[in-house]
Amino acid sequence: QQYLEAVTSSCSDSQIIVVSHYHLDHFVAERNPRLYSGKTILAKSVDDLPARQAAAARRFFATIDGLPSEIVWADGRRFRFGKTEIGFSNPVWHGGVEAQPGKVLMTEVQRGSTKVLVASDVAGPVSRDTAELIASLGAQEVILDGYPSYGLGTFANLRDLVCSIINVCRILAAPQLRTLLIDHHLARDPDYPSRFRLCYTRAAALRRRFGTAAELTGQANVFSGTRARGREPARKPELSISDCRQILEQATTAGEIDGDWLAELDRLVSQ
Repeated sequence: QQYLEAVTSSCSDSQIIVVSHYHLDHFVAERNPRLYSGKTILAKSVDDLPARQAAAARRFFATIDGLPSEIVWADGRRFRFGKTEIGFSNPVWHGGVEAQPGKVLMTEVQRGSTKVLVASDVAGPVSRDTAELIASLGAQEVILDGYPSYGLGTFANLRDLVCSIINVCRILAAPQLRTLLIDHHLARDPDYPSRFRLCYTRAAALRRRFGTAAELTGQANVFSGTRARGREPARKPELSISDCRQILEQATTAGEIDGDWLAELDRLVSQ
């Protein structure tokens, strides 16, 4: 409730509201004039949504009908508002390629030479293409959701977790990066500090600020959820380089990933 009120207060003072996708933890689906009255809404297009998101989007826009001054599909577009430029990626996967949750928009906000990227729900990222795009955009500050390791044994797996670790290190190596704030999915797992220890180590070596919003503001983490139902594969939470290599070798042998991931583990993570 505290943070919902903070969001509502901020939105009431804003001209523009961004909706990156239509999962209910990413927008407020109610007819609230403080949030939406007279606002420009820059939103993910409804053209390529999976069924559940499409239904949520229809309900949302019907609910707020008449409140916003305009609703603009933002996919792949750039907008200027005074001295501030807002840019949107083309839709990227919410997880790996063909991920069931569909696609999301990433948002760049630039003023002068300062650029912040809000990656939204890229779920790791797991996709190499998405990680390379994030690294190429030139943002000094990146806000990234982490891999949903709380779902290991159900909808998440160790192969994608290791690919996510590699991709986080790929982003950390971007020359312009100063801060990588990683949060959201990752922070639902009480074991995430151990699972992502390799990322913390690499960030320190590269002299990047890295951690959750709580960690970067000197506060204690409060985990927002519990592990998904199901039994996680039995192993220690902390992943070493040798653990990661074994997981990737098994996935490569099974034809699940290409062999480049092993080389990238050595190049990006274990330096």
